[in-house]
Amino acid sequence: MPQECFRIAVLHYQPKDEPPDAVVTQVSAALRAGGHEPVDVRVDESVSDLVRLVTRARADLVFNLCETFAEDYRLEVNVAAVLELARMPFTGSGTAGLLLAQDKVLTKQLLQFHGVLTPRFATFDGLSFQTSGDLSFPLVVKPARSDASLGLGVEKDMEGLARRVKKIREEYDDEALAEEFIEGRELYVGVVGDAARPEVLPVVELDFGSRWNRKRMKIANREVKFAPESPGSPHLVLPTDLSDELQGRIGRAAVTAFRALKLRDYARIDFRVSSRTNEPYLLEVNPNPYLETQCEVALGAKQRGMGYDALVQRIVDTAARRHGLGGAKRRSPGAPHPAEPAAPH
Repeated sequence: MPQECFRIAVLHYQPKDEPPDAVVTQVSAALRAGGHEPVDVRVDESVSDLVRLVTRARADLVFNLCETFAEDYRLEVNVAAVLELARMPFTGSGTAGLLLAQDKVLTKQLLQFHGVLTPRFATFDGLSFQTSGDLSFPLVVKPARSDASLGLGVEKDMEGLARRVKKIREEYDDEALAEEFIEGRELYVGVVGDAARPEVLPVVELDFGSRWNRKRMKIANREVKFAPESPGSPHLVLPTDLSDELQGRIGRAAVTAFRALKLRDYARIDFRVSSRTNEPYLLEVNPNPYLETQCEVALGAKQRGMGYDALVQRIVDTAARRHGLGGAKRRSPGAPHPAEPAAPH
């Protein structure tokens, strides 16, 4: 059957006078390779512009790349909410999934309910704290609704913990989440598709490299995530020594998280495998993760035999099926798009 071809608005956050992120060009090129017509839609901080520009694009589908809005990563949820209110079909998780996954405390409570192993934790709102059991230092401490490791640090005593909780409260206006540090291997798993038929991609590992000495804790902070890669620095690899049993446990936990948090189309699930017990601990769930060509999801897809263009097409196919696009919506590549109707008087 011939592939469905759509006019697709590539929605992304881009402050004024800043160049677009490379992922915008990469996704647009992949869409074009699939026979689609991508339309660039840049938004900054205006909700009215968001609605107006997406409407003006006259797209069949919005490819939502907005991970932030108005310089506030917490407003990623609101972008999806606006698209839902405007009844504009879009890729990726909706308001429910983004909201559940953004709140890391709620995420952990849901995962515990579904029997998924996560590190023991405590939360601090500045006035009180709640704990899921006795905790042992060192603790990984971060804002409860953080993104890209903002505000994350490792504390080894109560004094350091108190300082970081206070800093998170003052700088991020958020409660703090403290988790037991799991010494071991850091693994990432991509999940693509819908909740009924999610596909778990091959595992990708963060190799901390030869420069990481034994006294330095292996943790994926902002330095690790965003510093330029150099010889001996942390880098992504495809592990070959994971047992089928361990991969099965990781895959089942990833699918459970994908479904429990109501995610859609694609996600990345982060794990730590304890060097002491070999147990896989789920650390974080990332809906609509960063989708550039060398990201964890793309590397896992490539290992499965799904190139970057095919991965982007898979996301489009899943979203299109959910929104009932196709048939009457189908166009031949290059066919003119219907003109925008005149506004009613």
